[in-house]
Amino acid sequence: MRLSCRAPYVVALVALMIGPGVANAGAVIASVDRATFQTAVSGGTITGQNFDSLVSGTILGATPDLTYSASGGSPIVTDTYLTSTSPNGLGSTSVGFFQPSETATFAFNSPITAFAIDVNTFATTDGSYTAALNTGDVVNSHYEVFPSFSTGQFIGFVSNTAFSNVTITSITGFSYTLDTLIYGDAAAVAPGFGGVPEPTTLALLGIGLAGVGALRRRR
Repeated sequence: MRLSCRAPYVVALVALMIGPGVANAGAVIASVDRATFQTAVSGGTITGQNFDSLVSGTILGATPDLTYSASGGSPIVTDTYLTSTSPNGLGSTSVGFFQPSETATFAFNSPITAFAIDVNTFATTDGSYTAALNTGDVVNSHYEVFPSFSTGQFIGFVSNTAFSNVTITSITGFSYTLDTLIYGDAAAVAPGFGGVPEPTTLALLGIGLAGVGALRRRR
């Protein structure tokens, strides 16, 4: 899917949002919540995937834009667990979801400066998950529940240094699934997502990042 955002980009926003959620290796990274991330990327065109147009059971690997991988199996589209956009999320073929010791990696063919993803988990503290970049920087998750539920984490950040690889790791020992992957360049237009496109409008960004209610946890 291709998300077009044409509101003026607020450069000062990124500069003011550097906080304790980032282990910095030199880049200026703003680790933020869903609403702030949406504002921070509103000056450019970003790209994303919420997995809902794909058939449950689809195994994801290399696409024209990025390569999905998991340390304990292969990333697989699943409709079995809680999602931030119904019905599908992303799990692993290891056991259907990502195990606590398992990492999920997104390797982008072109460098990006903005990344966000929802984490379905029972973990209830900030920093339960990290996103490690190929630049050496590490960003912590925010405990930000999905609407109408008491669980959920969000990882979202903007960097002034382009990166091409993000690895998600569970820090507190909770298994997880993923949903609503958003990526691109907040200051420049990123290529449209290839391989599994989903036509949409800017409204989906708001829905995906803020979450939607009335979702069921299915085991």
